[in-house]
This record gives sequence, structure tokens and C-alpha cells, in this order.
Amino acid sequence: MRFTCEKNMLVTGLNIAGRTVAQKSSLSVIEGILCKAGQGLSLTGYNMETAITYEIDADVSDMGQCILPAKLFGDIIRRLPEGPVTVVVDENYKVSIRAGYASFTISAESAEDYPELPDVGDGREIYIPQNKLKELISGTIFAVSENQGRPIHTGVKFEVTNDAITAVAVDGFRLARRTFHPEEGTGRELNFVVPAAGLKEVEKILTDVEDNAAFTLGTKHILFQVGNATLVCRLLEGEFLDWRRVVPSWWQMLVIWRLPWSASV
Repeated sequence: MRFTCEKNMLVTGLNIAGRTVAQKSSLSVIEGILCKAGQGLSLTGYNMETAITYEIDADVSDMGQCILPAKLFGDIIRRLPEGPVTVVVDENYKVSIRAGYASFTISAESAEDYPELPDVGDGREIYIPQNKLKELISGTIFAVSENQGRPIHTGVKFEVTNDAITAVAVDGFRLARRTFHPEEGTGRELNFVVPAAGLKEVEKILTDVEDNAAFTLGTKHILFQVGNATLVCRLLEGEFLDWRRVVPSWWQMLVIWRLPWSASV
């Protein structure tokens, strides 16, 4: 395997995909970064709950794949001089890294035992501006429960209708709800609960721009596409609180004005 790409792009990919690399696991291969060189370069981190893949434009002269040691490879790339980086992996999984005057050699592993990523199938994507999806997540995730006795409430419930995407979180003391109304109908009717851990990673990837993100719902997993990053995580199963019975139908918003002490005398 042999590829060349810009250092800053490689650092960005490692920073994002590295967030879901397993820290300690009985399956040693998921403690590394899955690196695939084909039409371009893809980097994947997968902790068996959430996977992030980041696509990078690269000049690939020899296709292949391997498992790179996440921390060591990342530390080396970050210390390289700015400019193009060339990585060569031989048949014995010896990795040569070159950039400008710098040269390093490390060892990789075969990708043969790397677990297959979850497949969400060919479901229809739902598009939403990145800044709006970020608002849905940040406006509700703080109210997610930490009680593992009710795992369904450790995530955020999404309700998709033709004219609205609503996010709801509850923890037994608080309820948070945010709604986005797309300009064009979604043409879908969906209900699903996404774990808070996965949504926190999505929130970190999202930016405050109006460019579209997309999500695709599978039978047991959901896929988020944000720019060059793809995140897949499992869905939570169970009966989520019927929040409409908790929030009165007439409720809109309560505003409390705090007057200066002198004005109240």
C-alpha cells in the first residue's frame, strides 16, 4: 500500500476517526485505526458501539488496507513538517512515513480480523442543515438520563414527520425538546432513539454552517453523514416516555422577568 496526501488533511482525519477507536479491548485490532487506500484514503475508528470513517483525498499508487497503531501514528503525523506525507506499507506490514526531511518506520497489522461495520441498508436519506442538527442535539442532550436502569432514556428520541424533525430528551427531572421545520417536506414518518454517546460525537463533527448533513435509518443502526465524515451507531430499544402526556398541549413558553429589588417595593 502506498499513498500521498497533505499533512493537515491526515491530521484532521485522525482527530475525527480516532475519537471512536477502542481504548482497551479483548479484540486488539479495534485499538488501532483501519486505513484503506483505494480511490482515496479512508480512516476508521470503531469501538463496537460507534464507528467513524473519514474520507481523505489522496494520491494512491498502490491500493491496500492495514491497521495502524492509532496513538503512535497520530503522534508522528502531528510532528511532521507541513506539506505532503507519503506512507508506504510493505507485505510484512512495515510502515514507512516520509515528509520533507523527516522519516519514520513503524509496524502495522493485517486488517483481516477487523470487524465489519454495521450496515444500515439502502434507506432514504433525510437532509438537514448542519447548524440546525447541531441545535437539535445541543438543545436536548444535556437532559439525557445517566440511569442505566432505564437505558432507553440515555439517548435522545427523534420524531420525524413530513414537516418537522423533533428531538426530545428526559432524565426524570427535566425534559428538553427542540424542533426544526424543513423548507421541503421529508416525506417520512420515523421514530427512533440515538444513544447520547453517539450524538456527542456527531455534535463535535458538525459545524455552524448551512451545508446539509444527512442521516439514514437502518433496522438497528443509524448513519450520519457530515462532510467527509460518516458516523454509524446502534439505536436504543425500548419504550420512551410519552412526553406529550407530560407537556400540556397549551404549553408554549414560560418567561420569567426578574425585576430589580427597588422596582418590587
